[in-house]
Amino acid sequence: QDKKIHSICLEDNFPPNIQRILTNPEHICMPGMIDQHIHGIAGADVMDATPQASEIMSTSLVKHGVTSFLATTMTDSIENILRALDIIKHRKKDLNGAELLGVHLEGPFINKKQKGAQSEQHILLPNIVQFKKIQEAIKNDMKLVTIAGELDEDFVLLHYLNEVGLVASIGHSDATYEEMASLLNAKLIQSATHFCNGMRNIHHREPGLQVALLESQAMLEIIADGYHIHPAMIQSIVRQVGCERIILISDSIRANGLPDGTYDLGGQLVQVQGKVCRLVAGNSIAGSVLNLNDARNHMKEWLQLSYVELAKITATNSARLLRIDYKKGAIKAGLDAEFYILNKNDCIVMTVCNGRVVYQDKEI
Repeated sequence: QDKKIHSICLEDNFPPNIQRILTNPEHICMPGMIDQHIHGIAGADVMDATPQASEIMSTSLVKHGVTSFLATTMTDSIENILRALDIIKHRKKDLNGAELLGVHLEGPFINKKQKGAQSEQHILLPNIVQFKKIQEAIKNDMKLVTIAGELDEDFVLLHYLNEVGLVASIGHSDATYEEMASLLNAKLIQSATHFCNGMRNIHHREPGLQVALLESQAMLEIIADGYHIHPAMIQSIVRQVGCERIILISDSIRANGLPDGTYDLGGQLVQVQGKVCRLVAGNSIAGSVLNLNDARNHMKEWLQLSYVELAKITATNSARLLRIDYKKGAIKAGLDAEFYILNKNDCIVMTVCNGRVVYQDKEI
């Protein structure tokens, strides 16, 4: 009722004159997934800066059980980033599928040593003046910022992010163990962007930021496609930190759902072959063609997680990090009516966003 879950009750207690949708006894209802790190899907990309791209992403994501997402930018010129943000600001409330929650700013405030598939020519040192220029363009719809915190002199930008309530996520960072521990002890970092990727390697004489993050309470984004992180490594991570701190992301690019070939990503060419995406120049892994339903199924297979644990790592934990768990991330009276239905083969057969059926398979 009014786009919210009004109540959960037995059939005998249903109010009269309501619309009913009958599912099969073996079907499972799960809270709508939140993809807080996605660049594109089905031929569209956030940096296209077109109304059509936002709509394609929104309507494509619901087929995979994603009911809300953060439009994730790339390291590019400030002008191009502002152009993309302007579209997001004007299309945010006017989409027909998954809800666009706001922006995840990935770059330009990252470390060139760990740039991965980000454009080196547009990388900037953390700069509060430039950030405020970007923030002004999107106002309150900025939600999460990836930053190489070790380069933030006197932590000026990080202190500002925390003061205004934005999530600061360490990413594309070459921080040492001591540098990362200092940031964490000061409570300036809440999360890690695509954990293990775009980060200084672990070494027995210099553990690096990954070990410091594992020892902390920070949330860890995981790309569970089997290529970005080996399944055995993911098993080790989850054994150490549990499911309360894991957030599955897609880091998906426009090639998601399309044939192998060459695609654009932030002005760079990416070759997609056999579900692996690599820069044509440099051979770095460049995003993924993963969707969150496949990621969830991988985690179920690799770690034998329960559906409750799978709901946490695909919805509840992200909602908590983004401080929207008062309305999203669970199936509970009073929260937004956002959920998806799985069949016995873990395939999506229906997705509901804000109380409205936005995807339906013939099985329902």
